[in-house]
Amino acid sequence: MGNLIYRIAAIITVALGTALTVFALMAAYRTDDDWARMLFTLGMPASLLLPALGALLAAIGVAMFIHALRAMEREG
Repeated sequence: MGNLIYRIAAIITVALGTALTVFALMAAYRTDDDWARMLFTLGMPASLLLPALGALLAAIGVAMFIHALRAMEREG
């Protein structure tokens, strides 16, 4: 049961990291007023650090999922 919860947490981490990366990249490279207003409302900087953080989060989630699958194989 614990391994299932760990896998679900890994999938959620990957999804959040991917969504954060895509959103931040779209917001950083779009110059429309709507995107600028949305970023200002959310208080997010339009820098490349936010997409990097999202990519790191996605990579950690993938590593967690692979770790959970290997633990499943070891248990039998």
